[in-house]
Amino acid sequence: MKDFREFITEEISKETKKLTELLVDTVYSHYIDKHNENSIECVGWMDGNENSLLRFQKIYEGGIGNDDSILDVGCGVAHLHTFLTNQGWNGKYLGFDPNKKAIDLIDENINAMHGTIEDLDNWGEWNKFDWAIANGVFNLGLQEDHSFSIIENMISHANKGIIFNMLQAPYSDD
Repeated sequence: MKDFREFITEEISKETKKLTELLVDTVYSHYIDKHNENSIECVGWMDGNENSLLRFQKIYEGGIGNDDSILDVGCGVAHLHTFLTNQGWNGKYLGFDPNKKAIDLIDENINAMHGTIEDLDNWGEWNKFDWAIANGVFNLGLQEDHSFSIIENMISHANKGIIFNMLQAPYSDD
């Protein structure tokens, strides 16, 4: 039987997952509808392809080996997978995103799922990775405790480490 703390933690996690999916769909679905999936704009990155490549390069320089496994938290349309593959990387990859429209655009040969990091416990072999990466997911206005929860989950699913960035949202208020 679950104690009260376990029950509350589980209920908060369920509510957080629902709110995350709603927030992501609200913010990002119109980008997917407006832009081609090969463009960085389809995931709301409006600061140019050069900046996007620089972010990917910095992630790659974080120590990712060519055979390392990658968990891509908030993968969008899996642009990180494409970038890593172009660098000679050939490890195991799982991307996930709460935006179903984005997941539906990903090539069927790339492992990706619709959902949030809380869903990973149900994926068996897809539970541990060398690296957990979150690129541009903490700019949505998530509550601080939710961001910390995502980072803690990333740590629990990573063998070597986590890599994430804190981007300014492409919105008028800072």
